[in-house]
Amino acid sequence: MAFVHFSTKNFPIPERLEAAQDIYAAMAHIDVESLDKRAPEIETKLRLLPGLSIGCVTASKIAVHRTEKHIRDGNDDFSLLLNPPGRTLWSASIDRSSDHLYQPGLGCLSFGDRPGTIVFRDAGTRLLNLNVSRKLFEPLVAGRNKPEMQPYLKIEVIPLLIQCVDELMTDSPLSCDNILESTNRLVELAALAVGASSDFEVHARQNGLKQARLKAVKADLLVNAGLGELSLDWVSKRHGISPSYVRALFEQEGISFTEYLLKVRLQRAYDCLLHPAFALKTITDIAYLSGFNNVSWFYKAFKQRFGIAPGELR
Repeated sequence: MAFVHFSTKNFPIPERLEAAQDIYAAMAHIDVESLDKRAPEIETKLRLLPGLSIGCVTASKIAVHRTEKHIRDGNDDFSLLLNPPGRTLWSASIDRSSDHLYQPGLGCLSFGDRPGTIVFRDAGTRLLNLNVSRKLFEPLVAGRNKPEMQPYLKIEVIPLLIQCVDELMTDSPLSCDNILESTNRLVELAALAVGASSDFEVHARQNGLKQARLKAVKADLLVNAGLGELSLDWVSKRHGISPSYVRALFEQEGISFTEYLLKVRLQRAYDCLLHPAFALKTITDIAYLSGFNNVSWFYKAFKQRFGIAPGELR
């Protein structure tokens, strides 16, 4: 699906404020205010998907305002504003409420048909913005658009939501099936983050939430498989879920956690044995680097998996 991109870096420094106030403001239906004397730095990428859009904004110290004149544009989308991992802060005031400060890993709900302000407090502040059409989203979060409702999103879902957004913001081409699957999962996670209606919550937890958690755990194993102390308990603590839940995530795919971890570690060893960067490493070194604490077991498992001994492969 289409990408829309804007960057003040494409303009001479003296023209950046004007470009932000004219081009970017018109594109996002907002007013832009610079909060320091320097030219604003704004980098934003928008991905358009069926029924929703995803925005990724990195900006210097600015404030963006959606005012009464802007809400007449007919946009009544639900907006989930997310602060991804990092060290920067932004604050948001929704529908003239008091400012709420959002640290990395937090987020809030906003509405296209209400005025609001977002303040980027540091240079390089990042914000992810997920806009979902009211027609699509409102039935999933019945009663969640009341003015008096607290804007905070549920913390447990935010990391998975951010991961799903990042996947869809990649420049790599995605197949229609991948886009549809990721979009559905994103909507389900968004509903859980806001507070899904009771009927839809059961569905979302059985589908989007489970798949997102499994994907997050698998990604973690790929990165950390070389740690000898990696275990079911280690993974469950990192992801804030029970060992039995992690076990069930893998069993629903017809493989145990232990079998999957072994598969990842053996593949890591296989790749290392063929890579020139590891040419001076012994096979024992590679076994340990791949997360094996028992070299004899490594040789046996490797031969069983690939039908060839590590030394023969090298």
